[in-house]
Amino acid sequence: MEPVLTMKNISAYGPDGRALVPPTDLTVLPGERVRVVTERPRFEALARIIGGLRPPDSGEVCLAGGAGYVSPEPGFWEELTVLDNVGLPLLAAGVPKRERRDAALAELTSVGLGYAAHTYPRGLGLCERRLAALARALVMRPALLILADPTSMLDEKETARFSGALAGRWEAAGLTVLYRAGSGQLIPADRTIDL
Repeated sequence: MEPVLTMKNISAYGPDGRALVPPTDLTVLPGERVRVVTERPRFEALARIIGGLRPPDSGEVCLAGGAGYVSPEPGFWEELTVLDNVGLPLLAAGVPKRERRDAALAELTSVGLGYAAHTYPRGLGLCERRLAALARALVMRPALLILADPTSMLDEKETARFSGALAGRWEAAGLTVLYRAGSGQLIPADRTIDL
């Protein structure tokens, strides 16, 4: 079985020389759920490296397919509808408008947010914004889903709603997931690593 993610001797340092990501080796197999115990800034630096948004200072990363990322601050374009925000990765990939909108609506519906497709992000509650971010992260069918504390500041009912949507998508799509320990027990981990 070919790994979804392979990292060999990855490290990253901040401008002050402090290690953002210490030397790390990691292999993640298809369908695996890996929980990472670390500080949020370190996890976010790791996620940027995996997603190709920041090169590592040393080592190499091999990702077999794209990565979808969900953070506590989803970063929506407030002047676009939720549907258009979810479809942005498809727009960037050159997917035609009708196909893009159909795929975004299907993903929103799959996380229980189809009713909010034509509203604007400012009209969503915090849990709904996180669900929309989950839909956006999954709309390109990434090989790896990365979760950075998507249930922070959610109450118990909202956490259960987000976790249920995630579990439903994981079961339906057999997602490979890398998530920070601060996310709690969103999904059961196959293994836990310290970083």
